[in-house]
Amino acid sequence: MRTLRGRLFGVTLAALALTLAITVAVGATLTRRQVDRVQASALASRADDLAVQRRRNVSYQNQNRVSAEIRVIIDTRAHLVPYVPNVNRDSNGRTTYDGKEELYSYRTLPHRGLLLLRPQTSAAWRPFLGDLLVAGAAGAALAALLSFLVARSVVRPIRRMRDATRAIASDASHEPLPRGGTAELAALADAFNQMSDQLAASREAERNFLLSVSHEFKTPLTAIRGYAEGLADGAFDADEAARIIGIEASRLERLVRDLLDLARMNRSEFSVRTEPVDLVEIVREVVRRHDGAAAQFGVALVTEGDEAWVEADGDRLLQAASNLVENALRETPAGGTVTVRSEPGRLLVADTGPGIAAEDLPRVFERFYLYDKIGKDRPVGSGLGLAIVKQLVVAMGGDVTIESGLGRGTTFVVSLRPAYGRSFEVSTTSKSAPVS
Repeated sequence: MRTLRGRLFGVTLAALALTLAITVAVGATLTRRQVDRVQASALASRADDLAVQRRRNVSYQNQNRVSAEIRVIIDTRAHLVPYVPNVNRDSNGRTTYDGKEELYSYRTLPHRGLLLLRPQTSAAWRPFLGDLLVAGAAGAALAALLSFLVARSVVRPIRRMRDATRAIASDASHEPLPRGGTAELAALADAFNQMSDQLAASREAERNFLLSVSHEFKTPLTAIRGYAEGLADGAFDADEAARIIGIEASRLERLVRDLLDLARMNRSEFSVRTEPVDLVEIVREVVRRHDGAAAQFGVALVTEGDEAWVEADGDRLLQAASNLVENALRETPAGGTVTVRSEPGRLLVADTGPGIAAEDLPRVFERFYLYDKIGKDRPVGSGLGLAIVKQLVVAMGGDVTIESGLGRGTTFVVSLRPAYGRSFEVSTTSKSAPVS
């Protein structure tokens, strides 16, 4: 299979070679014509000189001789009629003699005519043809070099694009394509770089989304397993255990739908509803979920606050609150306290842990940022929890802030739009939480 560079080189070289061939042919023709003009002029000058000599010396004889490719004929005018259009007038041009086309110069003499003939096909122009051929060969070599350079300049950015495409296909990093060459190649490089950036962003969003969903599978699975084990041990009432397992299974089902949305619709985000949610119910449920873990860690898990309705997605808000409580339990040493409190328009999760340094506060909600900074003596999560909290709360139209300092614990504050009691009507629209 021929390469693009080979084809470009061959086509460009063929075009230049054809142009050179035509140029040499035209040059040879023009050179031959010019040589013929010079020879015709020289022939006319010689005819003039001979005519002057013969007119001065009237005692001359008829003759037909050849000297240096020039045939000199002196004869009666009647005998020269086949070769000259008008034997009674001087003339120059081309004629046919002995079946060959020749240049002629005719001059009238007393009672006779002087005719000089010279072959039109003469070797006089052939040295010029040799020079033209040498120039053509040099031009062909230059054309070959230029064809090679042009082919390489066109193929080089395409090769860079090929290498970058292979890197993208293998999910490897690559440098952006430089904007070099012609305007078309520069535009192609820009389009490729834009496509590469969009593809990288899409892959990163999907990867983050999968990490987030995988992280969120832990909580309902843990609850289902705990209630199933408790039910087997007789620690829970069957109806209560069935209710909780059903709720957690529904949450798992919703996460699975998120994954199916991603696969079928190329989405990289969570779906978020808008509905009236009582924060105190969220507080109670999240504490009920994590009572066992708190007891295991030797940490007191306390609830505070009264009824407070907000506009949110109940499942997603419970998901965010669970992440905050899990984070607080990992941070709080044994004997400490984690408080979950509901206030009008706000849900707070406070711990008595070591706190977070001031320089780390702006980056707390970045993925994996606190992964190596906290939870050294307890199981550490995936490093996605706080980032997921931020995404979900923002998608619900709220915000989450942090108050902390070394040695004085940490408080996360989730602020949401308040809803006024149960009279709030559930919106039929839904939003999505993009995965950063």
